[in-house]
Amino acid sequence: MKTLTLLTSMLFATVLMVKNEKIEIGSMKSVELTYPEFATYDVNLSNSSGTPIDVSVINPITNKQVKGFGLGGYGNATVSVDENHILKLRNNSLKNMSLSIDFVKKKPDTYNPENAPTVNFTLHNSSLKSIPLIIPDVMNPNLSPMSNSGVSLKMGQKIYYKMGSKKVVLLTVDDSIRPGDKIDVAKLIRDIKKD
Repeated sequence: MKTLTLLTSMLFATVLMVKNEKIEIGSMKSVELTYPEFATYDVNLSNSSGTPIDVSVINPITNKQVKGFGLGGYGNATVSVDENHILKLRNNSLKNMSLSIDFVKKKPDTYNPENAPTVNFTLHNSSLKSIPLIIPDVMNPNLSPMSNSGVSLKMGQKIYYKMGSKKVVLLTVDDSIRPGDKIDVAKLIRDIKKD
């Protein structure tokens, strides 16, 4: 019983220790993170360094990327990392940078993309305002003004736009999206508002 209590206390302390953790990433380096909390929490990334980073989730068994995106130099995103998977953060710039991570309650899974093919493309914000998006079970990015965010998403994945208190489907990833495409998110929003 004492061992169980000690184990529970250590696990609780670990959860507390990783809240609001600062991650340092050297120039042209990457860090790989694994936490037991991935099973029950999503990871909120907050980058205020001015340096964009690449975020990816790696399956340690196949060593393949299962999802990924670019996080702007002043971006925030919430990413879902499956249990026992690796969160990889890569700094492709010539200067050292740091970002903050903390854990938020995981939302129930709504999309199971197990064998769906993946496509790499770019979400472009051509406007002068931040654009809050929701990509269920992947991340909730806030696209900075006049920025690009590279994503790697499964076919069938929905991307939502928060319009006031409503959540509107902005895009569903399908075979009309080719690898390397750049999608103007601000234009999609303008088209939705016209309708």
